[in-house]
Amino acid sequence: MIIDNLNISERLKRSGEKYILDARGYMCPYPSLMTLKALDRIESKKQLEVLVDNPISCETIPQAVKEKGHKVISVEKNENGEYKILIIKD
Repeated sequence: MIIDNLNISERLKRSGEKYILDARGYMCPYPSLMTLKALDRIESKKQLEVLVDNPISCETIPQAVKEKGHKVISVEKNENGEYKILIIKD
């Protein structure tokens, strides 16, 4: 499967009590698929911060995450035009 070639392990890092997934540089549907795969790898109740640079991902990721029963805390745009999506795994 193509998503296996995206090296989630290399893009998912732990920073203190949260995880950070760098999905910048990818177009849909890859950021959503990467996010769901990352959520499968982290512990319940942990935070996942997803970094994207594709505005459409700010719609598709929250939708996919909510469908799986997780919570989207925020979607923020930074000064570089990139986005940060904060999720809590349920």
